[in-house]
Amino acid sequence: ALLQLLLVLCASHAACYILAPAASAFVRPISMRSFRRPTPSAARQLRRPIWSPLPERKVSSGVLSALSTDRDVESIGITPTATVKLNGAAPLENKRNSTHTETKARGKMSQADLAAFEAAKSADMGIRYDPLTAEAEFNGRTLDVWRRDLQISVPLTTFLGSVLIDFQRGVEIENRALRATQFMEIIAGLGPAFIKAGQALSSRPDLLPPDYLRELQKLQDRLPPFPNDLAFKIIEEQLGRPMSEVFSRVEPEPVAAASIGQVYKGYLLTGEAVAIKVQRPECEEIIGLDIYILRELSGTLSSMIKLLRRDIDLKAIIEEFGKLIYEELDYLQEARNAQRFGELYGKNPMIYIPRIFWRYSRSKLLVMEWIDGLRLTSPLIPENQKTKLVQAMVQCSLQQILENGFFHADPHGGNLLAMADGRLVYLDFGMMSEVEAYQRYGILEAVIHLVNGDYNSLGKLYIRLGFIPPGTDLRPIESALAKALPDVLESSVDTLNIANVINQLGDVFYQFPFTLPSYYTAIVRCLGVLEGLAIQVDGKFRIINDAYPYVASRVLSD
Repeated sequence: ALLQLLLVLCASHAACYILAPAASAFVRPISMRSFRRPTPSAARQLRRPIWSPLPERKVSSGVLSALSTDRDVESIGITPTATVKLNGAAPLENKRNSTHTETKARGKMSQADLAAFEAAKSADMGIRYDPLTAEAEFNGRTLDVWRRDLQISVPLTTFLGSVLIDFQRGVEIENRALRATQFMEIIAGLGPAFIKAGQALSSRPDLLPPDYLRELQKLQDRLPPFPNDLAFKIIEEQLGRPMSEVFSRVEPEPVAAASIGQVYKGYLLTGEAVAIKVQRPECEEIIGLDIYILRELSGTLSSMIKLLRRDIDLKAIIEEFGKLIYEELDYLQEARNAQRFGELYGKNPMIYIPRIFWRYSRSKLLVMEWIDGLRLTSPLIPENQKTKLVQAMVQCSLQQILENGFFHADPHGGNLLAMADGRLVYLDFGMMSEVEAYQRYGILEAVIHLVNGDYNSLGKLYIRLGFIPPGTDLRPIESALAKALPDVLESSVDTLNIANVINQLGDVFYQFPFTLPSYYTAIVRCLGVLEGLAIQVDGKFRIINDAYPYVASRVLSD
């Protein structure tokens, strides 16, 4: 059966390989140029200061009040009823005591920003993943699909074939570390959708063994920047006007470049320093095609995986991933996330959330307050201050997950900064997750059962939360949990390590028919990233030791 399946796959892909070049003259292939390393000429162009500063000049309050406000409001679909005055943002050092409750946050906005914010809140969501729409779109582009299908399916099916042969020869466990490295390299080379998918898979112990999870955690969401002329063209298309009507200066070199977009530092005509995040050209189209092909391949790949005695609904997993990544492609959704995050957690005197400039933000363009700060691992931060920052990060994360249920799912070192006044800054609100109240109570209940060693009750809780199907025989799962967890749980609180607990649970999740919901995998990723960063900043820090009083208080109160 294995040989027949591989022969069918090879024959079909060989046919595509032969036919696609012959027809390429009649079809415009989907471009991957924005994800390739820049050519020497493009690299030289990146170093050239394309956007020069305007001459220094004083701007009167009368000029400020007329600066494209009506046009800003009209561009988001609101007809202005009166002249709108722009209130320039106060310098950051003058806003130490500001809070981000919704009322006060709105009070800090200019009328144009407030109008844009209200429009964004009430507007329909941007484009979202819909498998039927994708099917209708790509069914008529057979050759485009074939071309990309070859790039995706050949390395993936070849890799799965190698694993199947290892399995048949009885050397799968022996070769697992090597295959995990190969898998990570394949994923890294297939483009932004796969990098994002690999990062998501790195927190799915129900789908992959630990060796694969460790390798996928090494995936870096970094790519060479795309040329400035393309970036600035997209910015102007999104704004609907020349950049000179909004910005006095944009730095010629992007400060960061990732799989979906890149960020520039700029200055508004009103003087505020801003971070300008612009989406890569054709990003949505390329990611949409990749998800469509993966969905079409899911049946074949699932059949191959079944030969490994794993029954995984790949189609459902791919559709869930499609919904998540399409939300990340919508920068207005990210802006809404940032606004909500600020309203919930900005009251904390140790936390700061950058302001969104709503009147300049669009679905592929996000303009937010520029923050000067240091990474938490910087040697320039005093050790006692680092400890305070890590404690603030952990306490805020626990509040997010266990109290309000709306949390930042990707708190890695690049998304957190330390300000000069000692506050912790959260950045990048594209990857957020939510936990319902009953799910939060379930997490607390699981902690109680783990601490008490009550694995029978833990198994019943997993059924109630939908981790395992009703009617599953819990006895082997209880035995596996009892065998896997005591060593790590019997450690003292000050030496107990989240990674060890997650890894031991992950072995059980992989061995038995667990299906982890998205909120749980987001929490696993969040806690794993948090602990890794905390240990980098302070080698003696233990999250469980710091979190224990808070978790205990929630258990008692809830």
